[in-house]
Amino acid sequence: MAFSFCTSPKFAVGVEVGVLGYELFFKELNQKESEPVLWDLEINRMGQNFQNHSYLNRVSDKSMFVGLKDKNKKDKIVWDLEIKLTTGKETGLRPFYLGKNHYLGYETSKFLLGLGRREHLFRPKSFQTSYDGGEGLFIEFFPKPNLGLQFFLWDQYSGSLLFEKDRFHSLLPNPSISQENTETPLGREPNEGRRSHHRRHSFGLIYGEFFVLRLGLQYLELGNLGRHTKDSPRETKGSGADGDSLLNGNLGFGLDLEIFDLQFDFLWAKGNDRTNSKVAAKPGSIPISGEAVQMGMELRLGDFLVRSSHFLSDREERNEKNQIIKDGYVSLGTHPAQTPYLSQIFRIFPSAAVTESGYEKNFGLKEGRSFGYLSELVLQFTYDQFVAKMVGSYFLPYQFAGPADGRISFQKRDFEVFFIGEGLFELSLKEDSSFELGIGFSQLFLPESIGIKSNFGYCFGRIQI
Repeated sequence: MAFSFCTSPKFAVGVEVGVLGYELFFKELNQKESEPVLWDLEINRMGQNFQNHSYLNRVSDKSMFVGLKDKNKKDKIVWDLEIKLTTGKETGLRPFYLGKNHYLGYETSKFLLGLGRREHLFRPKSFQTSYDGGEGLFIEFFPKPNLGLQFFLWDQYSGSLLFEKDRFHSLLPNPSISQENTETPLGREPNEGRRSHHRRHSFGLIYGEFFVLRLGLQYLELGNLGRHTKDSPRETKGSGADGDSLLNGNLGFGLDLEIFDLQFDFLWAKGNDRTNSKVAAKPGSIPISGEAVQMGMELRLGDFLVRSSHFLSDREERNEKNQIIKDGYVSLGTHPAQTPYLSQIFRIFPSAAVTESGYEKNFGLKEGRSFGYLSELVLQFTYDQFVAKMVGSYFLPYQFAGPADGRISFQKRDFEVFFIGEGLFELSLKEDSSFELGIGFSQLFLPESIGIKSNFGYCFGRIQI
């Protein structure tokens, strides 16, 4: 449960103090051996059946945090600050989390120069809780009404983590990995402690009021940023990176009317992963060339809200030997979904992704980065201060093995025979922006061949004075 104390609901220094409580039930089913579906909890040993490992059946804990908020302007100096300080590693959280915006800037009528975290105004907005933002030096221009240009001259990319998107991330610990079966020490990541190059430069354009066009371009240096990267030792010895890079873009529109909202974006990624891995069809590197589409629709009728969001990526191109000819789409920013299992506890991205852990692909249940189709349906009812919300998330991955053409597919035969689903039910009591109290319950749906049943409950609260 979280409580916040603010001197004013608007444009004032705020202090937020809170405790978050949750309980996770996790059960493995005793069953006869069945053919694995190539999805398990072993993030470092793909394809291994995890049923011989023991897991915690119940996790119950709480975490504490203190938050500070301040948004104001004096003359031409502006600031929008938001940060949460947590109890740290013992609860699985990071020492602190920045809000969607946390910057200090100089502003005129058509110009803003800022330093800190600033959300991407040009990012896709099909999913309610998706987020991406730069952390560094940025400039914004507004030369005409309804026209905005955003430049991130320097961005030290670290996954754009938010507390709301990371608070349940460490509930389920990673399975034990025996030292004799891995090249890394027990409990450590292969690249832990290594210098990581993740410099990013971004440009975005937005135009319109009710019908908004948006364009975004982002250049990111990958280097040795990632869990299983195998960079060129000769080139990384001197500079810490071997020239890996990624160019990521989005082009789309948003239509926002009184009762209806429509969002659509075409996404693409180009780049190169210089690697010595044996899975590469061409020795020394794997080109990155991928596309994805994202769409969201929202209907508001009185006290009812219905929102449907969809994401479909392409896939990696593989030959008959199951070697990778080219990689597919690579996403940036937070997980698009809002249900706890898919977005945080397991955190299964619907494509390859660059997160705070780096550039990753992983066909696994825990920390999955798998190409496929993700959908989310939100049903919400509001009566005075009472809010009831149901959210259903559904993920269908492409087939893991065998040759693939690397294109976006709508054919059933190109996807796995199972899906990963989740249902969330949340009740809350809200009074403007000053008070909130609620509970949530989530149920996980997995194929019988994986042999796991799990549900999750949490409570939350907030008050501003």
